[in-house]
Amino acid sequence: MTTRLMRWAALWLALIGCSDALAHVTTTGLLRIEVAGGRVLYALSVALPELPAASASVLIAAANGDRATAEAIAEAARRSVTVGLAGVRCRTGRVRIGGAGANETRATIEIDFTCGTSNGRLDITEDWSTFLGEHYQTLGNVRTTGGERQVTFGEASRTASVDIDRTAATGWFDFVRLGVEHILTGYDHLLFLVALLATARGLWSVVRIVTAFTLAHSVTLTVGALGIVTIPDRIIEPLIAATIVWVALENLFAAEPDRRRWIWSFGFGLVHGLGFASALGELGLKGAALVRGLVGFNLGVEIGQLLFVAVFLPALMWLARGRGARLTPRIASLTVATIATYWLVERIVVG
Repeated sequence: MTTRLMRWAALWLALIGCSDALAHVTTTGLLRIEVAGGRVLYALSVALPELPAASASVLIAAANGDRATAEAIAEAARRSVTVGLAGVRCRTGRVRIGGAGANETRATIEIDFTCGTSNGRLDITEDWSTFLGEHYQTLGNVRTTGGERQVTFGEASRTASVDIDRTAATGWFDFVRLGVEHILTGYDHLLFLVALLATARGLWSVVRIVTAFTLAHSVTLTVGALGIVTIPDRIIEPLIAATIVWVALENLFAAEPDRRRWIWSFGFGLVHGLGFASALGELGLKGAALVRGLVGFNLGVEIGQLLFVAVFLPALMWLARGRGARLTPRIASLTVATIATYWLVERIVVG
């Protein structure tokens, strides 16, 4: 009895740990940097539901016309971001805060820089940890006369350098890494996988579910990133939460939830793929960079998904031994339903 209780407690803690996203999310900002002549545009896009509540409120207020708040964010932006070209620091100009309106789930911070030259090494230092959280990270696309390059900022490194006169490198690995990070820090996608697999019966069932989800989100990730289908985040984000609630409740109330689970996995995977696509769309990729981003990001998502399944399934099997075979899926589903319902309400209110 004691051992069984310990197993169930471990499951509760593991799933509730995902609810750290409610307060301390690893936020991934999407950055676009354009260099033209002696001018540099820094445009950062962040998802409001992923931010600390205080930061999200401040951005919403600033975007909606609160002048004092906008000035405070502008000052924070000047402290958080510096740009240098050819070894000389560029002058920080106007700061604009956009998005975060009544029907928006993303906010943007744009900063203009004026440099004394138009050639040389571009040095960017970015540290938003005070405002956006210490675990904040950024993936950016730098557009220069020499092509497009990808840069990353995170806890390990807050600086990046680009030789704007040199032909751009491929940047495949950056997109693969973004895909892995997006799925492993995307708590909603992970909880969806938990709900899908909680009642899976056998290896073939798992293969069908995971394959259906992979095929579906690969399709909509592609059409979304290419701009063929565009649905606003204010619609997609609540829908993603709703899909998690649906599957978790089906686990609790349907007689045989695993019977046609692969169908729900495919259908709802189409919705999740559009969520993945928004991460690429905000980077403003074009041409060869878009192809690299699409293939690399999709590959990274699949790698991250397989890593999670490889860890979660053995843990689920261990917890579901003996008398836990019936109770473990119910505990997992109830926890997932509770967290996803919170997200659904939050995203409807914010968006």
